[in-house]
Amino acid sequence: MQFRIASVFLLAVVLLAGLHQAAGQRDAELEKQLQAAIHREMVDGDLKAAIEMYRKIVARPGGNRTAAATALLHIGQCQEKLGNAEARKAYEQLLRDYPDQQQLADQARARLAALPQTAAARAATVRQVWAGSRTLGAPSRDGAYLTFRHGSEDLAIRDLATGQERRLTKHDSVSEFAMLSVPSPDGKQVAYTWYNYGSYDLRVVGLDGSEPRVLYRHPGELYPMDWSPDGKNVLVKLYPKGWSPDDKNMAIQIVLVSVVDGSARVLKALGSSGARVRFSPDGRYIAYDSPQQPGSREHDIFLLALDGGREIPLVQHPANDAAPDWTPDGKRILFRSDRTGTMGLWLIQVADGKPQGTPRLVRPDLGNFTPMGFTQNGSYYYEVSTATRDVYIAELDLATGKLLAPPSPATQRFVGSNDRPAWSPDGRQLLYLSQRAPGVWGARALCVRSTESGEVRELVSKLDQTVVWAGWFPDGRSLLARAFRQLYRIDVQTGDFSPVPLSNKPLGWPPACSRDGKAIFYHPNTGAAIVVRDLQTGQEKELHRIAEPSYYSAGVTVSPDGQQLAFVVAEKESGSKVLKVMPAAGGATRDLLRGVQLPGPSQMAWTPDGLSLLFPQRASSADSKVGLWLISVRGGEPRKLELTAEGLRDVSIHPDGRHIAFTATQGRSEVWVMENFLPEM
Repeated sequence: MQFRIASVFLLAVVLLAGLHQAAGQRDAELEKQLQAAIHREMVDGDLKAAIEMYRKIVARPGGNRTAAATALLHIGQCQEKLGNAEARKAYEQLLRDYPDQQQLADQARARLAALPQTAAARAATVRQVWAGSRTLGAPSRDGAYLTFRHGSEDLAIRDLATGQERRLTKHDSVSEFAMLSVPSPDGKQVAYTWYNYGSYDLRVVGLDGSEPRVLYRHPGELYPMDWSPDGKNVLVKLYPKGWSPDDKNMAIQIVLVSVVDGSARVLKALGSSGARVRFSPDGRYIAYDSPQQPGSREHDIFLLALDGGREIPLVQHPANDAAPDWTPDGKRILFRSDRTGTMGLWLIQVADGKPQGTPRLVRPDLGNFTPMGFTQNGSYYYEVSTATRDVYIAELDLATGKLLAPPSPATQRFVGSNDRPAWSPDGRQLLYLSQRAPGVWGARALCVRSTESGEVRELVSKLDQTVVWAGWFPDGRSLLARAFRQLYRIDVQTGDFSPVPLSNKPLGWPPACSRDGKAIFYHPNTGAAIVVRDLQTGQEKELHRIAEPSYYSAGVTVSPDGQQLAFVVAEKESGSKVLKVMPAAGGATRDLLRGVQLPGPSQMAWTPDGLSLLFPQRASSADSKVGLWLISVRGGEPRKLELTAEGLRDVSIHPDGRHIAFTATQGRSEVWVMENFLPEM
């Protein structure tokens, strides 16, 4: 009997050891599967594949409870990143089926508390995320960070939870800087525009500290709009060099650039500028807005099917409908529209690339804002510019540099929207522009202020285009004005206008009149020369040329006697900006000052005696305070005058040599987010 009991006991021990060994093998295998799923999630960023791997671990019969609970927690986290409501189900299953896994259950409770409430219980919120300079960026899909331009040069990210900032690039000169940027779907990379001495790069940089890569280089403007959902391509808008909105022969292109090899595929040519281009979450369509007519401020919204290039009208209305963004579920498109008289957010349902029903107003009266995009949980980020600019008049003693009278506003009307002052040749009037509609091409009024009385009157122009710059002809009876890329002569009294013909479209810098009013000095849209045009004969002569990628960084300024020109060149070789002077008839140039820090866009001004130049200059590129400096054209060191202002630019000096008119700008932007605002389907 004892022998039999001992035998049974020994057999049980052997069986138990075998079971433990088998369980150990199963646990090791399960641990290996769990680590593989975590690698697929965290390293590869393939969330959907990781979810399937985690589900197999949970479904395994007789599996390890800790492994199953861990897999459920990761399923919830993956679903959160994808913006799916299934995240709640995963956390609830963990709490229901594995309450013994206390640490994992506590994490699941914390994640559940952080999830948005159900549609019936949640409340829509609008809150400010950040206030600073203009971001030119977008939020990451998981809402962890925001891309922005640090100072006026480098690309950076801002942690939206902690507020910490980190630069991703490092510029080498004042003529290199980041512009628009957009994070990749997995948040590990950022695509951005890098301006580099007149050319534009599409670059990609990782958040891991790796060096930026140049994907695509373009001589005209280039802006990344979005990533394909699989992260393999970047959607880009390309502008041809010297592009003009009124030139029908110069089309903007929507291009898909490969992240792997930089190869580009043109998807669509637009006749005029579209503001925003976005991928659908399933990658089958892109949404974009385009002007209803060339040069029109009113836009409509279209879809482009990527399987065959079919263009599908989505929103067509007499109002300005623009800036489309797909909701994370891919079933609706949010856009802005002024169809009620003020700018608001509207929503239209989409199925199989076709509009379903009519648009619905979801947020009225948002004013002038720039969309930044959705995160996966349906939060919508946008930017509101609160930048202001006003014209001021100060009195200076140029001999001593002393400020005789502090700056005072030239007008109390339309505060925050006035710029580009210019004294009339006799000094009796001050011309300036007053913006009345938002946007770069928003309507502007031509205003003239009487020097004697301070009264302001608006000039009635018959030119039905937005004037973005204007100056006086030497006769004091007409203006030289630029609307888009065309110059016009506008009569101050009658408002009549006539085109000023040029062989090339002028660059963005303002042209200048000769002192007798018979010639125009300008930069052609190639940006590599200074040309003078005789307005009577139509003959043109090239006076100066630079070798690209160096470029002109200010307009031409003519001396009071008409004998000299002043301009600024950003040199690629030296990496600095150089103030130069040369004879107005052509000839050798002289370097007057190297390393000048002109805040762009800005202009210089000759003193009435023609012996010196006034120019604004900031202490550093990151400094918002700008001082007024004076330098003799005979040479020598520049002198800093007592006049300093926030964002000082557009300097114009009265014929008396004492009164200075200028624009002071304060650039500030606010990033806001709307949460829980999308209506139920």
